[in-house]
Amino acid sequence: MLENHLLVELGQGDSSSRGGRKPTMLKLNADYGYVLSFDLGFNYIDVMMNQIDGLILKFEHHRVGEINIDERITFIVNKAHEIKPEGGRLLGVSVAIHGIIDNNKALYTPYIDFQDRDLAKVLSQKLFVPVRLQNEANLSVIYQRDFVSREQIDNLVCISIHKGIGAGIIINNRLFTGVRGEAGEIGHAVVYESRPNFEHKFESIESYCSEDSILKKIKEQTDLSELTRDDIQQLYYDGNEIVGDILDEFCYYTAHIVYNTIVTLDPAKVVINSNLIADIPELMDIIRSDIPYLTKDKTPIELLANSRYATLLGGVSLIISHVINVTPGELNFSRALAESTLK
Repeated sequence: MLENHLLVELGQGDSSSRGGRKPTMLKLNADYGYVLSFDLGFNYIDVMMNQIDGLILKFEHHRVGEINIDERITFIVNKAHEIKPEGGRLLGVSVAIHGIIDNNKALYTPYIDFQDRDLAKVLSQKLFVPVRLQNEANLSVIYQRDFVSREQIDNLVCISIHKGIGAGIIINNRLFTGVRGEAGEIGHAVVYESRPNFEHKFESIESYCSEDSILKKIKEQTDLSELTRDDIQQLYYDGNEIVGDILDEFCYYTAHIVYNTIVTLDPAKVVINSNLIADIPELMDIIRSDIPYLTKDKTPIELLANSRYATLLGGVSLIISHVINVTPGELNFSRALAESTLK
């Protein structure tokens, strides 16, 4: 790594209290190159550019509408050429997918028809760099592990509640995705309602507490046809009873998602990634109070910090680990996040 200028020496550090040779201090060479991270949302594409040491250089949010996969590929390629820094060298690209990813391929996405495109292969051939795909919730938990958690946490779950619901799972400091990449697809967990004739109607948990379901319920129970999260926030703080009741129900079901996660995986910490809760932080206290516990040892439940950038930053860690051939989970970018000027 030193010969290839990937690492640079900072000088000698202090010896330990037991003596011995002074250690040689090393750091990643920020000038070695940069990486790009993309988040392919339902009707948007977010872009982030970072140095190889994780420092954020640029962030862009683009409302693109419901464009097809070929248009998304064209957007990524054009953007990669457009935002190239002066004298910089692109080392790799990560792409967040809101769906199931296995072996770097998209197996299922509810919002984008991939038309059997091997997205990673196509982009790699066009940009001449490695390309890594990963599920959005998985990238959120990677972000929590590599950018946020300063203490050692080997077992961690991040529950992402957006248009859908998913969970990123870290076990023994490694991302756990299951045999086919389906681990953590908790939004598809079935909720049964018994019928008098003993037939069962079932719906997924997403129909109760995804952001889409919340927007739909408020629209159905009010005269408001156009709603945004900002509108929900304002209505909640204005004391709107309908919105208050719907969000209380949201907290109740979210608490039970967290509880089921705890009794299934027994993580050291559960982090919730939700822009809706970030807008109304008081909901976290309601969720915590609704969670039952089997023992007196309560699992810490936290709101994910910097939720707007979490998916992209998780992708940054993913692609940097791949580019420099370091085992995922062995890098820590907390300093890069602290030095970022993003708001």
